[in-house]
Amino acid sequence: MENAIEKHDEHILLAKKALKTADHMTYMTYPLVRDLKIIVSITENIYLAVINAMESVLQYDRFYKRINPLAENFDSRFHVFKEKCAPRYEFDRDDLTLIEELRNIIKHHTDSNMEFVRSDKLIICSPTFKMKTLDISAIKQYLVRTKKFIRKTELAIK
Repeated sequence: MENAIEKHDEHILLAKKALKTADHMTYMTYPLVRDLKIIVSITENIYLAVINAMESVLQYDRFYKRINPLAENFDSRFHVFKEKCAPRYEFDRDDLTLIEELRNIIKHHTDSNMEFVRSDKLIICSPTFKMKTLDISAIKQYLVRTKKFIRKTELAIK
């Protein structure tokens, strides 16, 4: 039998890679280009890191048969993570709100039909003109929270 990498290990590696990309874009690329449109790409990478970290915990519990087979949609996976995995591995409310906030930002961006830059902030408008603002300091806070979340995830699955 060959030494195959488990699904949960694969997801944690993907999470670390996306986090490293987001970190590099935030602290190296953004200061050089000074274009706030890059914030969307950074946010997408942070979101990928968080989702892959969450997925690694779900796959770990699935591997050890602690949870039932998972549906393919995000909402049901997040519900299982929140109800079953978060209490078991002591993920706190901040970790869960991080996932929800990033999901909402990405969804807001996907649904938006207009975005513009004003006074060092990226403003994303939805079709109903609900506005979401992003700036580099908010992105840095998301990065810090995501690093903490990934560290907790690694401890949970080792």
